[in-house]
Amino acid sequence: MSNSPFNPYVGLRPFRDDENLLFFGRDEQTLELLQRLHANRFVAVVGSSGSGKSSLIRAGLIPALKGGFLVENSSQWLIAIMKPGQNPVYNLAATILSQINPKIETSEIQAFVIRIKKEGVSAILDVIEPLRENKNSNFFLLIDQFEELFRFSLKQKDASFKTEAIDFVNLILKLSEQKRIPFYVVLTMRSDFIGDCAQFFGLPEALNKSQYLVPRLNRLELKKVIEGPAKLYGGKFNTALTSQLINDLGEVKDELPLVQHALMRMWDHKHGAGTNGELNLEGYKQIGGIENALSIHADEALKELKPDELLLAKALFQALTTIDENGRKIRRPAKLSDLKELTNASEEKLLGVINNFIKNNRSFLIIDNIGDSDDKLIDISHESLIRHWKTLNNWVDEESKAALQYTRLCDAYVAHKENRKDLLSGREFEIAQEWFEKFKPNKIWAARYNDNFGEGMKYLSDSAKVYNIQKRNARRIKRIKKGSLYSLILLAFIGLFSYFLLQPSIEQIDWMTAKSENSVESFTNYLESHPKGDYSKIAKNFLDSVSVQQAWLVAEKDNTVKAYQKYLNVAATEKDSLNNILKYSKFAKDTLTAISRIDSLKDKLTNSKMDNDAWQAAIDENSLAAYLKYIKNDSLLGTHNDDAYKEIQKIGKSGFLYCGKVVNNRIPDPIFDIIYRKDSEFKADEVPQANDIVRAVKNRYIYRDQAVNSKSGNSVVVNQIYLIKSVNLQANAVFVEIIYEP
Repeated sequence: MSNSPFNPYVGLRPFRDDENLLFFGRDEQTLELLQRLHANRFVAVVGSSGSGKSSLIRAGLIPALKGGFLVENSSQWLIAIMKPGQNPVYNLAATILSQINPKIETSEIQAFVIRIKKEGVSAILDVIEPLRENKNSNFFLLIDQFEELFRFSLKQKDASFKTEAIDFVNLILKLSEQKRIPFYVVLTMRSDFIGDCAQFFGLPEALNKSQYLVPRLNRLELKKVIEGPAKLYGGKFNTALTSQLINDLGEVKDELPLVQHALMRMWDHKHGAGTNGELNLEGYKQIGGIENALSIHADEALKELKPDELLLAKALFQALTTIDENGRKIRRPAKLSDLKELTNASEEKLLGVINNFIKNNRSFLIIDNIGDSDDKLIDISHESLIRHWKTLNNWVDEESKAALQYTRLCDAYVAHKENRKDLLSGREFEIAQEWFEKFKPNKIWAARYNDNFGEGMKYLSDSAKVYNIQKRNARRIKRIKKGSLYSLILLAFIGLFSYFLLQPSIEQIDWMTAKSENSVESFTNYLESHPKGDYSKIAKNFLDSVSVQQAWLVAEKDNTVKAYQKYLNVAATEKDSLNNILKYSKFAKDTLTAISRIDSLKDKLTNSKMDNDAWQAAIDENSLAAYLKYIKNDSLLGTHNDDAYKEIQKIGKSGFLYCGKVVNNRIPDPIFDIIYRKDSEFKADEVPQANDIVRAVKNRYIYRDQAVNSKSGNSVVVNQIYLIKSVNLQANAVFVEIIYEP
């Protein structure tokens, strides 16, 4: 085995045009493609996922073109490779211009797009024609993963996306049909998207003229694919391993990316071990074989993540996959900005997780530019990862179940809105509530499946209110029935005992029942039957004390204005008047406490509304100043202070500066005045503490590090407020770390 760190196997990614030497087993297919391209300047290369379409063009056809196999009088080619993405016309313009000038500016590309939309294919020909005249160049355009056009453009709600898709198809067809200059167009597309081509006028006809269905490799060709790259770099192969690989490939989908990945892992394993032995069955088993190698490799990437990054990875991959209408688990590319909003993670954190699945030959994810946007498109490199990574399969199933439950909830809401369905109840409600509590959906996630998120959540909330009331009523009825049954049994027992042994009076029987139950209901029943009975005074005293005591206990438990008012009403009713209540010290104390708490709760409710309004205003503005203003507002409850500090950490930037010298715990010539300190007194010129809010009284540079050597490019501005993150005293010099809005 060579000691070079180079790996001759490419793993999941397609081959590049400079890797032709490593591309084995496709000589016949390359010749067939050249013949198709010679007869027709438009060729659609179609095949199943994992059949090697992209590699066949990039490492087979393109090197052959550069070798002069298609056009006899010129081997000069302008090779442009693109994917349709979310802005197909822009991507086409950028790809062509970047071949002419690699340092092309975005403004020039945008101007070219406008010209293309006005002049059509002529605009493109005018740009590339000088190259034909000066260098006798031929032109070749590869549109890889053409099916992106259907997933991105045709499924958007905005009609402009569909219009651009139509314009793009017209452009590539006309480029291949025109006779002004030789322009060849090849597209690669998954075979299960052929039916979607009928949406474009002229495209089905072009496919019928020249379509190439990528065949599966035979055993001899597979042998070359497996052994060729290793032998080229001094590797040795055990013949039993080759036979085992070929046999295993017959039982799985995605044979080419899987075998490339497995061989890449085996090569890395042998090279890392520092051995010069052959690639053999033992190494094949160690990586997990064809079926498990990819899953084991991806799980290794997961194990490198911290616990919070692991949750982020799960949310990321669930966002990048979906199940289509045919039940297939497929890729769902997403913008980086959308992923940030969905996961509530910083771009740095998110890119750290993404790059963990790209580095070290993993190539599980890819990052692409999006047209003229600063945004990025994140995608799974190959759908074989979805089919063969067991952890991801479970995540996709979990996401699918959550999405299905959400869409059912939205459908139920629509039916309820149209008076075709009541609120959710019984097991149907319990399933929806369990889903909500476990999954905790948000609006960004829900928008991918249904736009009725707000209405659906309100429908679930309304259902919960009715369900809980019905449940409480059912429990109350059950208790009443149970109590009545016990009472009847007890009365029957007492009656029989009295009749056969004591034969007491009816009043005594009723009194014994009241005492045995020892409840408000039982003593009330006794008084109704015997208002002037021997025990009536005892029963009245009991009822007077118990009802007031129960009302107080309920009031203390609920701690609401309504509960305390109910207590006061019961106390006044039972004791006739407040003056009478005051004769009893406990009742007097409870009554005065209730009045005080009612006033306090009313003030708190008013303040709570102010607090929530102020917090909502801070969220809407979403600035450092807004959150700091909320924290230092002493007239508010400050129930969201912790949330405010978290938001400040998210949007703010940290920096350091020299704050002044300390004299008797004062800074005589301070940079800042302290304007807020939590739970303690302060003076404006004191030494700041962590979490102090300060106002700048002087301009001063902010530095990147505590040594204040490297300027950040930002400064504190007079009269603006900042949050002190940390304080460092060096002798009598004060250095502070502040959070500021960049």
